[in-house]
Amino acid sequence: MKESNSENILVIGICADVHTQGVHQYHQAGDKYVRALTSLSQHVVPVIIPALFHELSEQAQDTLLATLDGVMLTGSYSNLHPGYYQSALPDDDDAARDPHRDASNWKLIEKILAADLPLLGICRGFQELNVYFGGTLHHRIHEVPGLMDHREDKSLPLEQQYACAHSISLTEKGVLSQWFAPRQEIKVNSIHMQGIDRLGKHLKVEATAPDGLVEAFSCPDYTFLVAVQWHPEWQPHNYPDNASVIQGFIQACTTYKNRSSQ
Repeated sequence: MKESNSENILVIGICADVHTQGVHQYHQAGDKYVRALTSLSQHVVPVIIPALFHELSEQAQDTLLATLDGVMLTGSYSNLHPGYYQSALPDDDDAARDPHRDASNWKLIEKILAADLPLLGICRGFQELNVYFGGTLHHRIHEVPGLMDHREDKSLPLEQQYACAHSISLTEKGVLSQWFAPRQEIKVNSIHMQGIDRLGKHLKVEATAPDGLVEAFSCPDYTFLVAVQWHPEWQPHNYPDNASVIQGFIQACTTYKNRSSQ
């Protein structure tokens, strides 16, 4: 259901990746992330933040964030360079890398936290936040004894790749448990090769997979910081649980805007 209050316009930033097309580089964000916001609220204006935030002046960074009511850190085909968590590249590294996004989001996260802007991390964004708070990542979950293979089958149609793959258990009295109450479990898609090894400091586990892998966390030190390993941006109009995550984020942005305007 779309909101009816046309006066409550929200400006939400979405981080970009840098992709090479032909001989040129482009700053891009996936259509599904943009439309996840606009499909659930006619009062959201998505703004793509170029992956050069760290190159802007301090004044420019602050001015940009002052225009926003929240930020989404998206998933990506690339993975955060392991040097950010003091680890070497794995043997036969087959992950795509995006040093522009790595550097840009590292500074962007710092500034978002300082401003206490509502922040939603998805997949790579989830992993970036964990590392920012001092956590580490498994390079290849499917090679870790006791953990499931959380990758999608790329030979299947996209609809099947993003279909629900497994259940997750919600932490009692967490942010997600409030969104999905009275259920203690929900089903999610699973489209990732990496995952949390050591949880970052001050982060609170919000959900775990059947193998114990952390699937969501929050940080009580901030007004709203939630990150999920799955992809709730995928067709929220067809998956109500995906919609609940995006709507929870939009509501946090609304609350922030209302508080800031007082």
